[in-house]
Order: sequence, then structure tokens, then C-alpha cells
Amino acid sequence: MSNAARLRIGDRDLVVRLPWRWALSARCRTMRLPLRFIDGIWVEPYWWRAVRPCPGRRYRFSPGRWCVGEIEHTSGRDFVALHARGPVLVVSALGRDAPYARLALSTRDPKADATWLRQITVQNTEKS
Repeated sequence: MSNAARLRIGDRDLVVRLPWRWALSARCRTMRLPLRFIDGIWVEPYWWRAVRPCPGRRYRFSPGRWCVGEIEHTSGRDFVALHARGPVLVVSALGRDAPYARLALSTRDPKADATWLRQITVQNTEKS
């Protein structure tokens, strides 16, 4: 899947890098979520369950193909970058200062990324 978000850890942050087409739509190439805010990581088998109602002004989509950007809701806002097919990685965040309440991302291998990210967050909490 050439249009998939890439994840890495940098300076105690989860860094999400978008493919250039999605970056144009979202008006940002990378976004960061500090690891200290992450409180849940799972794989959602149905992509549409990861999308909450009210798209924000920085949200774009192609019906039945992809959606990317911010979604606003009563608990704050989410960032989504996903294909309208297959499972998606969901990362929930907790904390008043967290930039997003949840990330919903299409990655090359959501299950492997979820496992990797769980290990990283456990290691991060042990160091703190």
C-alpha cells in the first residue's frame, strides 16, 4: 500500500508521516503525539468505525477511497489518515494537553504496528 501512514518514535513522541497526497489534503506532512498521552492502542477491523461524526475544516475525503484530516467531536478532535478498506490502527490519547483524542491510521501492517507501539509505550512508562 503506497498510501499508508508511516510511524516512528522521535524525542518521546509518536511521529506520523503522511504520504505526499494525503499531506496536501491534510495541509500537514507530519504530526506528533507525545507518548505520555497514549492510553490505548488497538486495531479496528472496520475502518468506518474509527471515523467519528463532524469533519473539521482541515478534513478531506474521496468517497469510498480515503479520508484524511481532523474530525471534531464532543471529546475534542481526532486525526484520521485512512483508506476506506481494511483494518486501521487506532491510538487513543488521554490528557487535557493532548493534541488529539484519537488517531486512526492506515498503515502497511496495523497489527504489527500496534504490537510495536504497545512495547514502546510500556518501555516509556517504565523509564518515567
